[in-house]
Amino acid sequence: MTQRAHALRDRIAGHFQPEPPACLGVAVSGGSDSLSLLVLLNDWRKQGGPALRAVTVDHGLRPEAAQEARHVARICSDMGIPHDTLVWEGWDGRGNLPDQARRARYGLMADWARDLGLDHVALGHTADDQAETFVMRLARGAGVDGLSAMPVRRTIAGIVFCRPALCTTRSALRDVLRSRDIQWIDDPSNEDERFERVRVRSALQALEPLGIDAENLATVARQMREASETLYFYALKAARTHVSLEHGDVVIAREPFADLPNDIARRILKVTLKWISGAEYGPRGRALDNMLWSIHEGRNMVLSGCLVTCRKNE
Repeated sequence: MTQRAHALRDRIAGHFQPEPPACLGVAVSGGSDSLSLLVLLNDWRKQGGPALRAVTVDHGLRPEAAQEARHVARICSDMGIPHDTLVWEGWDGRGNLPDQARRARYGLMADWARDLGLDHVALGHTADDQAETFVMRLARGAGVDGLSAMPVRRTIAGIVFCRPALCTTRSALRDVLRSRDIQWIDDPSNEDERFERVRVRSALQALEPLGIDAENLATVARQMREASETLYFYALKAARTHVSLEHGDVVIAREPFADLPNDIARRILKVTLKWISGAEYGPRGRALDNMLWSIHEGRNMVLSGCLVTCRKNE
């Protein structure tokens, strides 16, 4: 193992300290990011780290996918790591394919982990993914929350999905594979400029001479997440003072609410509507701004299936 690979292994292992799981699931697509994560986690396993179980999701959308899953299975077999392939058969040709595939992927992996008694599944997202997501959201005029970094941990259906390589560049991970002569699979869609992420990737290569690279953008995204968490902290403090529950309704004291900074008021309203509606995400952007304006004007409005009414004594 090279000195650099040793340092990367320790960085990956540090993500799970001080109480690493006894057994860790690893999502492996066969691409360089997830495959190198598997290699580094296996290095840790050999030095006393957790046992590993690998999983590959075949979305059934490309004829090569089954062969790619078998390629991952062979690599896992060589490492002595149990591997399972999960097949998604839920695409009916309608709706937002990337979103449905993402939801299905996490759902399948959560069920797989639960059946095996696993609490944690590691994902191969990198600093490059972080930077690409930042630029894509920047192009849509996102604010602090939208420009925030991907969380290093996220719980879905009771399973903790971890991103231990989120501060590591794709090139560093590929060097690990090259040094061991391990072949990864390049998804053809990664070269298809019809996809926004591919166009963003090309743009970032052009910006590198200016110092606008994956590591720097990932750092900015982490700073934006810290800013977002700070704003939510103050929104929570304000909510404890001005928000109450009465007979099943959420009641917000209108006059103090009107005096709050817009960003704090917006967060209180967003979280409240998300909680009442049970939606996965709260309302965003212009819709939320229109709701705030209606409240300041004293007009009732419906958003996220919730009726917000304004009364002079509240």
